[in-house]
Amino acid sequence: MSTEVVVGIAGAVIALVAAVIAYLQLRRTPSTGAARPVARLTLGDVPREPLSAVHRGSLLTRVDETFAAGRFCVLLGGRGVGKTHLAAAFARAAAGKSTVVWVAAEDPANTVQAYAELARRAGVADVVADAEAAARTGMAWLDGLDRPLVVFDNATDPDALNRWLPARARVLVTTTVQDFEILGGTVPVTGFGEAEAVRFLAARSGLAADDAATGVARELGCLPLALAQAGGVIRRQRLTFATYLDRLPHTPLQALLERVPGEGYPACVEDTTLESLRAVTARDGRAQPLAELLAVLSARGVRRELAHRAGPDPVAVDAALGGLAGASLVGFDVTGEVVTMHRLTQRALLGRLHAEERLAEALDRAFAVVEADDPAPDFVDHVSALWRHFRALPSAELAPRLDRILRLRRRSVGLLVEASAFAQARSLGREVLADHDAYLPPDHDDTDDAARSLRRACMASERMAEAVALSERILDRRSRVLGARSARTIGARNTLGYCCECAGRLDRALKLHRENLEEALVALGPDHQTTLYARINVASTLRSAGRLDEATAVFEEDLRENLRVHGPDHASTINSRGELARTCVRTGRVAEGIALHEENARLGGELATSVWWSQYRAAAYQAAGRHSEAVELLRTVRADTEREQPADSLDAVRVRLFLARALLDAELTAEALELFERTVADRTRILGPDHTGTLNARRNLGLAQLKAGNPEVAREVLTSVTADYRRVLGPGHPYSRQAESDLAGLPAPAQRRRVRK
Repeated sequence: MSTEVVVGIAGAVIALVAAVIAYLQLRRTPSTGAARPVARLTLGDVPREPLSAVHRGSLLTRVDETFAAGRFCVLLGGRGVGKTHLAAAFARAAAGKSTVVWVAAEDPANTVQAYAELARRAGVADVVADAEAAARTGMAWLDGLDRPLVVFDNATDPDALNRWLPARARVLVTTTVQDFEILGGTVPVTGFGEAEAVRFLAARSGLAADDAATGVARELGCLPLALAQAGGVIRRQRLTFATYLDRLPHTPLQALLERVPGEGYPACVEDTTLESLRAVTARDGRAQPLAELLAVLSARGVRRELAHRAGPDPVAVDAALGGLAGASLVGFDVTGEVVTMHRLTQRALLGRLHAEERLAEALDRAFAVVEADDPAPDFVDHVSALWRHFRALPSAELAPRLDRILRLRRRSVGLLVEASAFAQARSLGREVLADHDAYLPPDHDDTDDAARSLRRACMASERMAEAVALSERILDRRSRVLGARSARTIGARNTLGYCCECAGRLDRALKLHRENLEEALVALGPDHQTTLYARINVASTLRSAGRLDEATAVFEEDLRENLRVHGPDHASTINSRGELARTCVRTGRVAEGIALHEENARLGGELATSVWWSQYRAAAYQAAGRHSEAVELLRTVRADTEREQPADSLDAVRVRLFLARALLDAELTAEALELFERTVADRTRILGPDHTGTLNARRNLGLAQLKAGNPEVAREVLTSVTADYRRVLGPGHPYSRQAESDLAGLPAPAQRRRVRK
C-alpha cells in the first residue's frame, strides 16, 4: 500500500472521529442556544490572595490528603482563623484544572442561587427559569464534570446544605458548626502558629519583627483577620509594635455584640476593627459612612455600582473604598465589582452604631441607597438585612421608618415573582403579610397591598386555593372600610371571581361576577371600565363552564358597549373583540372569528399583533383548515418572541405550544411531537411538575400522541396526567374532568389489536 493511500486513510479516520465528536457535542448542546465553553468555569466570589499572605502549606496538604480519601473536606474552626482564605487558596489552585463553584453558604438560599447561576452560565438553564429548578439542573450538570469543586463558605445549617450536596463533585466546607463533621474528612483550623503570626504581622505593618510584635500577635490570639487589621493600623499611623501593644489594654473594648457559641472571638478583634476604621476616617471622612453602609447591607457583598449611590460621586466613593481596603476592612471579589466586608467587621461596626445610638441614622442612609437602585438580584438580600437591623432599633425609632421598610419588603416579593422564584416569593410574601399584621393597625391600606403581593405570587405559581383565601380577605376588608359599591371593592370582588374561576369553582365565580356587574352598573354606571371588566368576566366564566351560547351573547354585548364607550381601536375594545373571536371559533363560527381577529390586527396596533392575540388568530386559521397560514404566522411570532425575550420565557413556551398544535394539524408530525415534548420539559423546569401549565402541557402531549397514531403512548401519558390532575386540583376541577373524558375516549387495547389485524 502506497504512502499516499495510508495518509489518505488516516485523514479520513481523523475526519470521521472529528465528525462524531462534533455530533456528540451538538447532541449535548441545549436547544436554547449554543453551549459556552465551560471546562474550567469559576463561579462565585472566590477571595483574592490577601496581601502578605502566609502560605499554610501543611493545612493545604491535609486538604489534599482528605480529598484523596473521599469527596468531602470540612475546615472547622472559630471565626477569624483563616478558614475562608485557606479554602480560597485551594480553590484558586483547583480553578486551573477544573470547574470551581464558590458559595457564601451562611444564608442557605445562596446555595440555590449559586447552582442556578451555574446552570445559566453553563447554558443548561435560561435566565427566567425557576430558581430551584435551575439549581437542580446546575447541580446535575456539575456532577457530569471531571473532579469539580464546590466550596460552601461559612456554612451554618447542615440540614439546609444536605439537600444540595452534589453526588460526585468534591465538596469543601468552611464552618464553625461541629455538626458538619458528619460529612467526614474534617481538618481543624486554628489561628496562625506564633511564628507565622509574627511574620504576617511584620509584613502587613512594614516593620521588622521584635518582642513587641510577638506580644501583639499573642494579644490578638494569632487570628489572621485581627493581625491583618492591626498591621494596617500600625502601617497607616506609623506606630511601633510597642506603642500599639501599649494601647491595646487601654483602648475601650466594644464588647457590645452577643457571643455566638463556637466562635471564640477574643474581644480585641472588635476593638482592632474600630481602630482600623478610625485611622482610615482620619484621612478620608467619607470612609466611615461608607463602611457603616456596608455593615447594614447584605453580608454577601455590595455591588460597586450600588455603593456609588452613597455619593458624593463615584471617584470619591472608590477612593474611600480603597482606603477601607488598604486597612483590610473591606475586600473585593475576583472581578473587583463586588465589595465585601467580613461579617466580623460588620458586627463590630454594628456594635458601635448601637452603642452610639446611630443605627437609625445608618439605616436611613441605606434606605435611600437601596430605594434609588434599579431592581437587581441583590435587592432582596439587602432589604432582608435592613429588616433584621430595623427590628433591633429602640421602639421609639421604629415608627418613623416603618412605612419605608415595609414598602421595600413588598417590593421584594414582587421582584421574586418577576424572577420566577415563585416558592421564595410565596414564602417571603407570607412573612411580609404577617409583619404588616403585627406592626400596622387593623385595616391599614399597606396591609391590603401586602396581601395583594402575596396573592400575585400565589396566582403566578397556580396556588389558587391560597389566592382565593387572600382575595376573600381583601374583599372583606374593602367591603367594611370602603363599602360594597366602592370601585376598589368591586375590583376586589372581580379578582376573587377570577381566582375562583381559575380554581375550578365556577358556580361561585359566576355568582360573584354577576353580582359584581349589578353593583358596578348601579354604583359606577355602564360606561365605567370596571363595569366593562365585570361583564367580560361573566362571559369568560360562562365559557369556562361550557355554556358557550350564553357566553357568546354576553361577549357580543360587551363588544357593543366597548364600541359605544371607547370606539373601535381602544385597548379595552381590542380585548373584547378578541375574546368574542375566540368564542366564535369554539362554537363553530370560524369565519366570523377570523374576521374579528383580522379586524383587531388592522385596528389594534401593537396590542392586537402581540404574542397573545397573534397566537389565537393563528388558532382560528387552524380551525378553518388554513394550516400553512397558521404555521407561518406562528413561526414568525416564535422568532419575534425568542428574539425579544429569553427563549424560556413563559410567552415563548406558550407560542411553541400553539405552533406544535398547528404543526400537528398540518401533518408535520415529527416536528410537532418534538415541540410538545419540549414544552413539557420547559414548563416542568420553569413552573414545577405540579403547576397547572405543566399538567396542561402533558395532557396536550398525550392528545398529540393519539393524533399522531401512537395510542399506547397516549394512554400512558393521559393516565399519568389524569392522576396528577386529581391529586393537585381535585377530582371536581374542570381540568380533571376533561382529562378523565380524554382518557375514557381512548380506544380499548383489544379494539386496537383487532384494527391492526
